[in-house]
Amino acid sequence: MTGLFETTAETRELLAVVQEFCEKEVLPQVRAIEDGTAIYDTDLMRTAAEIGLQGLIVDERGAIDPAGFALAHESNEIVASYSGSFALALSIARLHAYMLCKYANPQVRDRWLPGLLAGTGFGAFAISEPHAGTDVRAITTVARRDGDHYVLDGEKAWITQGPRARFAVVLAKLDHRGRDADTAAFVVDLATEGAEAGPPEPLIGFRGVPLGTLTFSGCRVPAEARMNVEGFSGMLEGVNLARLDCASYALGFIRGALRECTTYLGEREAFGGPLARNPLLQAQLGSMLAAYLSGRHLVHAALASFAAGGGGDNTLISAAKLATTEAAMTQSTVAVQLLGGAGVHADYLVQSYFRNSKIIQIIDGTSQIHQLMLGRAASSLDWTAPVPAPLRTP
Repeated sequence: MTGLFETTAETRELLAVVQEFCEKEVLPQVRAIEDGTAIYDTDLMRTAAEIGLQGLIVDERGAIDPAGFALAHESNEIVASYSGSFALALSIARLHAYMLCKYANPQVRDRWLPGLLAGTGFGAFAISEPHAGTDVRAITTVARRDGDHYVLDGEKAWITQGPRARFAVVLAKLDHRGRDADTAAFVVDLATEGAEAGPPEPLIGFRGVPLGTLTFSGCRVPAEARMNVEGFSGMLEGVNLARLDCASYALGFIRGALRECTTYLGEREAFGGPLARNPLLQAQLGSMLAAYLSGRHLVHAALASFAAGGGGDNTLISAAKLATTEAAMTQSTVAVQLLGGAGVHADYLVQSYFRNSKIIQIIDGTSQIHQLMLGRAASSLDWTAPVPAPLRTP
């Protein structure tokens, strides 16, 4: 690796610690993590905090450390290869650390950041609503100024970690619900009167991290809780980081599928020899490896653009999210098939890759939305130029 992804003895040592942590602490209780509440009812998040996983992109001054994005991605990929739910929980902590450090007022940041980094406090990123997902301008949650407070009214839906969160970053329209209304983001203490979290929703994947609704009814939040970011485009920075996280889960699932399939096929014998020697199965593993390697290079380019500032190259980030999540769905399906009966057994990890991969094709922009965005980008580029502008080379 070069540039942002250049490894050092220190980074290699940390990644080795992450690998050992996953093998010794995560893997033995992976079913309780993926299908239960172990993330929140055990010391897993606190142990991860001792390693420093939640704070990889934050320096000792509470500022964003761009050099930490590569390490966060690499560690997330390792964790996702064992547990997608645990990787998601860690990513959410880093997303909120990013938003707090970059856009929250210092007193608000200092209230919530320590708990995030210690693995004892959890947040939620509340943009989507029952009838407004990708069409963000359709949100109807409204914030009205009332003296030194804002009063929030509305309902947020599909909010990851909502049922467990202590605070939420909430996107709301100012004063009225029109499509073109100005918007603002607020850090809302969910213990405030008028804020209510709904029960966890049952999903096919990422079951270890609860998802639910957040309802605000006359919820008064202090004016200093308003974040220093304006409009839908300002929140896109957080969305782009979440999309890059989706890509890291996807690569983790393919990486895990390679590990599980090569191990299983190497140990399983049929028709007089190991299944790993079967040319048909080798070809499928070869395609799986190609998907993993090509995905890594695309994600590295997209992540480097984000670390450079300005929210990153939207086209690269969209392409990385689309390509890797589609590949994860394809390759996890192959992995289940390669393991046969074991592939659909809850004791084998590949079934969790399969279930979780469907989720990441939908969250943070469906595959179809990313296809549309990339289609528009393709039409706008000059394909006769040596390097089609406006693509940036990280």
